[in-house]
Amino acid sequence: MGFLDDLKRQADAIKPGQNTDQAAAERNALITNAVCKAVFTYFDTLIRQLEVLKPVSKTRYALDRRTVFEQLPMVDLKVDARRRKLHGHEMFEYVALHGHEMFEYVALHGRLRDGRKLAFTKDFLPDIEKIDAKLRQAGAPVHAQAVRNPDNNKLQEMRYEMAVDFAFGVTVTPEHDSASLHFKAMNLDGFETVTLDFSALEVGSTRLDELAKWLLGESHQFFAGARNLRRVEA
Repeated sequence: MGFLDDLKRQADAIKPGQNTDQAAAERNALITNAVCKAVFTYFDTLIRQLEVLKPVSKTRYALDRRTVFEQLPMVDLKVDARRRKLHGHEMFEYVALHGHEMFEYVALHGRLRDGRKLAFTKDFLPDIEKIDAKLRQAGAPVHAQAVRNPDNNKLQEMRYEMAVDFAFGVTVTPEHDSASLHFKAMNLDGFETVTLDFSALEVGSTRLDELAKWLLGESHQFFAGARNLRRVEA
């Protein structure tokens, strides 16, 4: 047997496994995409109801011990998604998926806004750093002005003017190969980001109902069975 014949024998032995892997990957991608479509439909239906109900968040938002916000109206609710049609080698190598529109993400987002304007100052560096981090996380319209000592240019205080207008939302990103969904939730439990993963098959109407409860600040079981749960507070 020649060297080329030996390589051919080795390749023939591997091909069945490769075909099986590709079939599994294609099946995972189609399942994940179908679940993303269901998530989009759920989100779209949810915000239509909330636009009528005009809910207020039950979550308590604190910039510091004295600056706390409660009962904030949930407004400007929107659902967004990005899809991409596959062309041969793009994004995936799956021949069976050629021409399919695959979700890249599905998102629901809105604002927590009550029309108030606030002005306050901070003159202690650790407090300034904490407030700046929370304002970045909040996504609030803010004007910050540094006041410096005219003699040595050292920072004396920061003056803030801001609107009570905070961002919140959930972004769902599919991992088509592994048939899983990555959730990134912003400012649902306060000024923080929460990330977690689920198998696509675990994300149905029951799971999404629990997400809706969390979104509205109600008691929920959305985290049950989640993988890689992580909280990052501002």
